Amino acid sequence: MHVIKEPKDFSFAKAGIKGKIFPTFDLINKTQYFLVETDKGHKTRIIEHECDFIYYILKGKGYFEINGKKENCSTGNLVVIPAGSTFTYKGKLKMIATSTPPWKEEQEETL
Repeated sequence: MHVIKEPKDFSFAKAGIKGKIFPTFDLINKTQYFLVETDKGHKTRIIEHECDFIYYILKGKGYFEINGKKENCSTGNLVVIPAGSTFTYKGKLKMIATSTPPWKEEQEETL
């Protein structure tokens, strides 16, 4: 199946965010897709050592702080976070996120 419906249940909830992981591994295995929601933002700062993240803002507004630089974001914006970056985000946001390669908890460092 190539059309994948939004998962019914949340796959994770931590540090002020919750999300649903789309089950795409039967079709592709190099990129992972998430739906991420937050009312206030991520409670921690992260150094992601291996993954490039791309966030598309479906709804809301806030800001991302990437490598010490704060940039406002809102509905319709695309946020690109290269591997090796330190980042966090704040605001009331609903986003689609991609991770290439697929995210694994041991790849990131929480500050």
